[in-house]
Amino acid sequence: MGWRYEIDEIAAQIGCAAPEPGGAPITGVSTDTRTLEPGALFVALTGPNFNAEHFVAEAFARGAAGALCREPHPEGPCLAVPDPLAAFQALARRHRMAHDIPILAITGSCGKTTAKDLTSAVLESRYRVLRTQGNLNNDIGCPLTLMRIDRETEFAVIEMGANHQGEIAHLCTLARPSESVVTIVAPAHLEGFGSIDDVARAKGEIVRGLDADGCFYQNMDNPYCRAMGWDFPGEIVRFGREGDVVLRNLSFDESGEMVLDIAPVGRIRLPLLVPAHATNVLVAVAVGLRHGVTEFEGPLRAACVRAARFHVRTIAGFEILDDTYNANPASMAAALEALGRRPGSGKRFAALGDMLELGSDAVAYHRALGEQAAAAGVAGVFAYGAHAHDIIAGARAAGVGQAEALDSHEAIADALFRAASPGDSILLKGSRGMRMERVAEALEHRALPGGEDRPT
Repeated sequence: MGWRYEIDEIAAQIGCAAPEPGGAPITGVSTDTRTLEPGALFVALTGPNFNAEHFVAEAFARGAAGALCREPHPEGPCLAVPDPLAAFQALARRHRMAHDIPILAITGSCGKTTAKDLTSAVLESRYRVLRTQGNLNNDIGCPLTLMRIDRETEFAVIEMGANHQGEIAHLCTLARPSESVVTIVAPAHLEGFGSIDDVARAKGEIVRGLDADGCFYQNMDNPYCRAMGWDFPGEIVRFGREGDVVLRNLSFDESGEMVLDIAPVGRIRLPLLVPAHATNVLVAVAVGLRHGVTEFEGPLRAACVRAARFHVRTIAGFEILDDTYNANPASMAAALEALGRRPGSGKRFAALGDMLELGSDAVAYHRALGEQAAAAGVAGVFAYGAHAHDIIAGARAAGVGQAEALDSHEAIADALFRAASPGDSILLKGSRGMRMERVAEALEHRALPGGEDRPT
């Protein structure tokens, strides 16, 4: 159904002067002229490397019904404010408060996007659900999601990310969640936070962002999550190896699928390879049960296929475990565990890129990563990045005989072609900035007709 505002309504909501009356109604918002649809309010944001004020004319040419910007522009009706982002956030807050719906806020060092997708899929069996698109989980993405709420929305699942203190608290003032969950607290973004204790404090802001009648879903298997909410007066639903939603057993069948025995819903079989994803399944089950959902395996299985980050495919006869979306110590450990459990008699190799934003402990975390690769039973480790030599040092110290730091994705592909044989399994993983998917691209290039089957 959507929604519509007159531009003078928006002016009143954000406290600025209204342009001349008589313009077209506002029926959406956009921060990008490339995807702007006619009728949208163009929000002209500025940052260190961009200034969208330069694109206001283009926005009107593409059909914008108004612009939220710093200076008036002659091409169309403008709402001129000193800080367009703050005004946009104020508009999103008011828009959210005009809709009396439950909102679940999700954060965590790992798994928040997967938990968001699984939980939304479960809720969609009963409700019309709005969810954060992709990982638009910051101070721009959150208000963009909130502005998609309309009269047909019955539930919203909002992902919240952070790399400094106060960020989640601020997002909670915009979304006003009625319930929240922290998937896990682990070392991530330590350059911004300083320590894992500081990470826990920042993630805990999502509990303090609830009203007294809200609900917090508490991960009983993570000590930092377990320590949260002790003074929260609202409802707490506990999940993990103990609590209200209990994982009684986790195993993998002969095809490699995850089998979870969860009380009180019973056995669920899902195409998940990483044991750590069991936490995200528990989140979805806990939220679903609280909101009257009775069917879980079907929606979860479909969501796992749609949202899979851990892709398994074959390139040049190698089984490629592509988990190149992002990385931190916890997700690296989970991926290596999955590599070590792969069925079959083939050897296992790991192509690993740096884990970014780990601060002063980066060397230790990367050495430990090499040791974890050895514990997974790998035949070889190939590393790329500023900490590649730290990864290799840890791997060699733990007994990996074939371990090498390399200076390009193509060099890693060459090394894998020399070391691996058809039927072997190869894990590709690193932080987003390391672009480890380029190793797969280089492998595919060599597997094409005319490409090199083996490096010379």
